Amino acid sequence: MAGSQRLRLALCGLSIALVLAPTAARAIGNCSFKPPPPVTLKDMGPCAFDPERLSFAGDPEQQAKCLLNPVKPVGRLGPPLSELPEVLAARVGQPAGLPERANLRRWLAERNLDDPIGASLERTVAYARDNDSLSRPATYFVIHDTSSPNFGSLPWPRNIDADAKINNLNRYRCANDIERAHVFINRGGAILLAHDFEVPWRATKFEMATNFDGALKGLFLHVELIQPRRRDPKFGRRNDFLAPVPGFTPAQYDALALTYVVASVRAGFWMIPAFHAVLDEGIRNKHDDPQNFELDAFARSLNQLLKALDAPVLREAAK
Repeated sequence: MAGSQRLRLALCGLSIALVLAPTAARAIGNCSFKPPPPVTLKDMGPCAFDPERLSFAGDPEQQAKCLLNPVKPVGRLGPPLSELPEVLAARVGQPAGLPERANLRRWLAERNLDDPIGASLERTVAYARDNDSLSRPATYFVIHDTSSPNFGSLPWPRNIDADAKINNLNRYRCANDIERAHVFINRGGAILLAHDFEVPWRATKFEMATNFDGALKGLFLHVELIQPRRRDPKFGRRNDFLAPVPGFTPAQYDALALTYVVASVRAGFWMIPAFHAVLDEGIRNKHDDPQNFELDAFARSLNQLLKALDAPVLREAAK
């Protein structure tokens, strides 16, 4: 990738590649996205969002169990989660158990990952109401898949995890800085930092609903995992409903865990993870991502990273 660096590391089973994408190096064209049609919500969704509190119903653990409801094919939701992996249950919404900033900064610097990730650790995250510092800080860490490229009726390439066309992060870069998410992670674990976490952004139909008059801009951080798709013949000629199995790679879960830790440290509390499809549930033409996401695999990567960072150990009994 011209003008950027590719860095790979392995520690305690972690394998992460970081693409540093300084603005000056962006020899990429402008992007143009068709404005979505306006949406007015009939209700506040399955997790009962409260527009006054800018929060979903329940305590942070209850919110996470609802927002991480497994996503089935065509965007249908599976049975609600009865419990979260312990590494999340003991942390979400809490300041306890965050890695020390100095330890995280040192860990990143030792692996040449300090710029721009480490350099931003002293900064905060975006705030709701389009960065109103008196409003609620970004609280929800939304996990998406790109659903692209779409191979239609063609078979999968021989190795989708190494295929250059699939994993080219330049596909998602915009010279005019309107990338659809804060972060993109390819199947090799490479990370594209498109928007700093201080930048308020919206990437779901739910956030852009007319009900909120822009108040949700900045409440959510967005991470896209590259996942190619194919056409499912049961649903007509034009769709992208078939996803690979497994949906994501160990390197993607490792990079996602790092992104989640950095975002949480900057927020000052463990952010509440959420799936795109759950947020948009009940909205016409809702998205169906992420498909085939393994929450336990993400939890394992997070546990490994926290051990590598020598983060405080939290147990269920100590909650």
